[in-house]
Formats: sequence, structure tokens, C-alpha cells
Amino acid sequence: MSKLLYIFLRMRDLIVSDISLDQFDYAILRQLQHDNKMSHRKIAELVNLSQASVQRRIARLEEEQVIEKNCAVLNPKKFGEKITSIIEVRLAEDRSIVMDRAKQYFANVDEIQQCYFVNGGVSFIIIMISDTLSHFEALVRKHFADNQDVRTYRTLIVLDRVKVGLEISI
Repeated sequence: MSKLLYIFLRMRDLIVSDISLDQFDYAILRQLQHDNKMSHRKIAELVNLSQASVQRRIARLEEEQVIEKNCAVLNPKKFGEKITSIIEVRLAEDRSIVMDRAKQYFANVDEIQQCYFVNGGVSFIIIMISDTLSHFEALVRKHFADNQDVRTYRTLIVLDRVKVGLEISI
């Protein structure tokens, strides 16, 4: 086993250890990640538990925020052509107050679908959706070019969605 994999598995064990998930919880979570509309009865059949037990477990997983959110994944092609862009952002300063302010700012921009605070030469990787090229340009000017906390940014336009998902391998 590689050292990196060992560290990841150890960190995962430490993170979930206070939640105490068992094999049935993991089985339920795998089913829900694949199809969140699956009935509790069907999940119970698949994981070999009673329907009431599955309902209690799902309620506990939601209460403990193992399940953060239930949402629908929309097909963007059904809403007309949208422009998906990936933006690398480097902050003007590496101070905590600037990082925290940028995190809060980007979290509140409706067009930003995903925002990751990262290391390795850039501060953030952002996935943004815009309606047209002129809308894209206006968003870039407002949120990056004219943002005093942003030193540099680089935009990439997505040509095709090859894979999109939020499933976690468990």
C-alpha cells in the first residue's frame, strides 16, 4: 500500500470514527448516491434490512450531516446553450483574512457552481456557468478582474462535459 493511500485511509477513519458508520450505513449511502429517489422499501431489500431500519438510519445520517443535501442534477442542455468555464484564481495576498473574505465572496456568487480552495500555485479553482459570452465577460470583469483580492486569474472554456458527478467512493 502506498504511503499516500495509507494516509488517506487513516484520515478517513479518523474523520468518520466519531460518526460510527457500519456496513449497512455504507450500503445505504451507496444506493442513495446512485439513486436518491429510490424507495426505502427497495433500499431495505437491497441491503437486507427492514424498511423501518432503513428510514431510521437515513434520518440519522441526515441529522449527523453525513448526507448534506438532497438535490436534482439538471441537464444543462435542456436550458439552452450555457457556457461552463473553469477559472484558476490566485489571491493578491496569502493572509487568512483575504482567504476567508474570498471564500465568502465566491460562495455567494450565484453563477459559481463549485469553488475549491486549493494549493499548488493557485488559490481557487472555480466552476462557473454563464448564459452568453457577453455575460461571461461581465462576470469575469466583476468577480475577478475588478476584485481587489484577486492577483491573477486564468479562464478555461469547457468544450464538452465528459464526466460530471459528486459520488464518493465508499
